[in-house]
Amino acid sequence: MLTLQHRRWIVALVCSAVAITLLSWFHPLKSRPDEKKVSAAQDEVYEAVVRDMVTPTSGQSKLRQLVFDDAVLTEVEPGADITSCKETARKRLSLENSKLPYDSLADKIYRVFALSAYDDSLRADTIQDFLEKSCAPGRLSQTFHADLPRTFISGESVHFEGWPVEKNGSKSFKELFPGSGGIISFSRVGFDSTLREAIVATAFVCGGLCGSGNRYVLRKKRGRWEVVNKWNVWVS
Repeated sequence: MLTLQHRRWIVALVCSAVAITLLSWFHPLKSRPDEKKVSAAQDEVYEAVVRDMVTPTSGQSKLRQLVFDDAVLTEVEPGADITSCKETARKRLSLENSKLPYDSLADKIYRVFALSAYDDSLRADTIQDFLEKSCAPGRLSQTFHADLPRTFISGESVHFEGWPVEKNGSKSFKELFPGSGGIISFSRVGFDSTLREAIVATAFVCGGLCGSGNRYVLRKKRGRWEVVNKWNVWVS
């Protein structure tokens, strides 16, 4: 039988564990992982999103190759400063809607003990990291893996049939890259401080009035990045 002193020790240990868990919940680590780890995680996220894009819901995929824009997708607009760029990205990708619908102290405590989370929510540091990166132009990583042959091109160097007007009889995108469907663009990936949550924006262009853009939320589960939420932000 447990003595009174043993019970007090057990209660103290449980309270300490709860306090530590809550502190880590309310005050995530501020230090960011090193660039090598971030780059590796970014490639893993791209690979997970590509799998989601090319895996058909039924039947077999008709894709035979993948074509990527070699520049990262950004929200930078001519004449815009960083502040307005971030605000544009926040609104366009509906990041202001990422706050949990129920997020009181009682809700936080419940999620700690129930080990549950809302898949459509995002941590504040994930959003901040993404906004910083979404306003920085650059080249897309070419070191991520894909199960299909892939090519990286400048999106402005090709044209689709009938759009824009063909010049000098040059071949269309479909003729140059048969079986690819269109051009895939990726933004840089925003991560939380633990590299276990990620957000990335994508675009797929297949013609003048053919394309779509999505916002992906991923989490690392059992050592593998999984898409937990996909939000369509535009379509043409």
